[in-house]
Amino acid sequence: MKLHIDADILADFVAALLGPDSEVAVHDLSDLNASLKVIRNGHLSGRSVGAPATDLALRMAQECSGKNRENFRLNYRSKTRNGALLRSSTLVLKDDEGRAVAMFCVNSDDSRYQRAKEAFLSLLPADLSDEQHQEVLSAGVDEVGEEIMRSVLGQYPLDPARLSGEEKMLAVRELDKRGLFSIKGFIGKAALALDISEPTLYRYLKQCRE
Repeated sequence: MKLHIDADILADFVAALLGPDSEVAVHDLSDLNASLKVIRNGHLSGRSVGAPATDLALRMAQECSGKNRENFRLNYRSKTRNGALLRSSTLVLKDDEGRAVAMFCVNSDDSRYQRAKEAFLSLLPADLSDEQHQEVLSAGVDEVGEEIMRSVLGQYPLDPARLSGEEKMLAVRELDKRGLFSIKGFIGKAALALDISEPTLYRYLKQCRE
């Protein structure tokens, strides 16, 4: 069964249901520079309508496209620009061809519950899984792209320009997986960082996607 639902009404409903500690956001993936079209309780992240897609949104758009791919991700960590941690879940909305076209996101501030948990479990080691799939809620889509490049290229001990051809291809594969090349201008920036030509980067991309 398919339904057409007004995003504003759905956002109002979920925000009212979950309360002021949960931000509700709706992204239109056809406009990455200003993908955030609906937001409720935006004080949690400091974002407003017109904010760009996040780094994880770009990655999920790549990973979830396709009729048989996953449609949602639950309870991952996101981080606001001021460093506050939120618990996030995202539903990917697709067109009839299976392409990701929009996202419905809920970001919750669990700090009150976290403090209670820490009070009772202070002697136990930290849950390292909290660091997985961390998302950065940025002010601009270029900032998202720069963060993706720092995250991927920072995994290599050598200056990216000194990597072997195979390592550069692996780096291009990971950058593509994270959605970097859907951001305008980052083909050139990635090629410059890796000290390769844009045609070479396109060739790597073609090989990675085959």
